[in-house]
Amino acid sequence: MNRQLGVFVGLLGVVLGATGVGMFLGTLAQRSQPVAMVMGDHRMQGQMVNVAQSDFPLSLTPPALAASGPAGETLTLQPDRAYTPSALEGSSDDYHCFLLDPKLASDRMVTGVNIQPEQGTIVHHVILFKVTGDAAAEAQRKNAASGGKGWTCFGGPNVGSSSSVAGSWLGAWVPGIGEGRFPAGLAQPLAKGSLIIMQVHYNLAAGAKPDRSKADLTLAPDGEKLTALRTSLMAAPVEIPCPEGVSSPDCNRTAVLRENVRKYGIEGASLPQTLLGLCKKTLEDYTKPVGDASAVSTSCERPVPAAATLYSVAGHMHLRGADIKLELIRSGQTTPQVLLHIPKWDFHWQGNYWFKTPVDVNKGDTVRISCTWNNSLANQPVINGKPLEPRYIVWGEGTTDEMCLGVIQAAARE
Repeated sequence: MNRQLGVFVGLLGVVLGATGVGMFLGTLAQRSQPVAMVMGDHRMQGQMVNVAQSDFPLSLTPPALAASGPAGETLTLQPDRAYTPSALEGSSDDYHCFLLDPKLASDRMVTGVNIQPEQGTIVHHVILFKVTGDAAAEAQRKNAASGGKGWTCFGGPNVGSSSSVAGSWLGAWVPGIGEGRFPAGLAQPLAKGSLIIMQVHYNLAAGAKPDRSKADLTLAPDGEKLTALRTSLMAAPVEIPCPEGVSSPDCNRTAVLRENVRKYGIEGASLPQTLLGLCKKTLEDYTKPVGDASAVSTSCERPVPAAATLYSVAGHMHLRGADIKLELIRSGQTTPQVLLHIPKWDFHWQGNYWFKTPVDVNKGDTVRISCTWNNSLANQPVINGKPLEPRYIVWGEGTTDEMCLGVIQAAARE
């Protein structure tokens, strides 16, 4: 398993059995288009909470699952200097990692993460990774080699082993996200001596600007009793052909993979194949005619490895995303329960959906993620005022690449 896979495909089987991680995706932005459907006891109630349709009570802010403790202290982390991103020829994306030192004298519990991009017009996403031991030492070497300016890091921080990276998510920001915090009683452990790697993905289609994004961590007072929240990532293969009748070298999958290697390194070609194997699929599963390519779909199922309680769920795709769904299939049953369904995806409107009543899952249950994209001629991203030409698309971090990613926040259950 390569490092990139360890980051993006931590999945239930890896993360629920690893060190707890908490991805803070914040609260829902209030917009009018997307509609989300979340699992509930009475599917036909059709409850509306702002833009989120649900049969299960939703909360746009973390629910009060326990009595709130003291407010805690805020720790601000920011690079020492501004960074002006740049991209390789033929690409509009730069992935840069900055090394931040919280200087913790003791183990602490993080109850909130508020990431603030300085240049919101070019920042596609920000992810915080906590690292210790060999991974921290490797990060320090990479940072020293650049004179303290950080390093290029497609996929993930590119330090440590895949398992250590998969269990290291601390927080994240994507467009449309508000301030991130846990429900009362839940937190993310941060060990004494940990370093924080802040990965920033810049999309430079509108030009580059100096950026010095920052993150505020809320630390619980020492001794407060809190449950460690963990994050699980669910990914599915991304194999999106060109519309039928379109002929171009960029409609050839092999050519696209070669270009990805040039832009992103070997992970740009290896991860698409690894995802196929992980989800027990082959390219033959994606060879049926797609017509105008306005509804190209994928899916993946993963077993739940241990009893857990789910607290929230989110989805992530890019500009060609149309529909994303996460479902829970109970052991011994065939009818799925919908954890999250966003039937009208909007990249600029993303958020984390909290269950007012947490959902228990058991070993042997299955989680399924499904995504649909629109790669038609009429739906190509517009860059510098001009629509892109259609191309074959595989998994990638670039804004004009695609993903099918679900994020589930959970705690282990005895």
